[in-house]
Amino acid sequence: MNCRKKQPLRMIRKQTYLFPEQEKKLKELAKLKKVTEAEIIREALEHFLKEEEKGLIENPLFKIIGISGSAAGPEDGSVHHDKYLYDGS
Repeated sequence: MNCRKKQPLRMIRKQTYLFPEQEKKLKELAKLKKVTEAEIIREALEHFLKEEEKGLIENPLFKIIGISGSAAGPEDGSVHHDKYLYDGS
């Protein structure tokens, strides 16, 4: 994945701390891929954010938001929440 295709014209500077082993691996990977360390970090962050977003979207707990107290929702949502989360009923 190449973040350069998606990145805005203006980037925001961030500063962080790495463990020595992370720095070593980052330098090795950047050299191997012939890109900057910043590019490796941006690619890793982009991948991480997509995976986190996917996990949030697929989280079955989000299905129960609002089912109690709603005229359209089940009246027993607090008791039978597993049924509604995992059985799809």
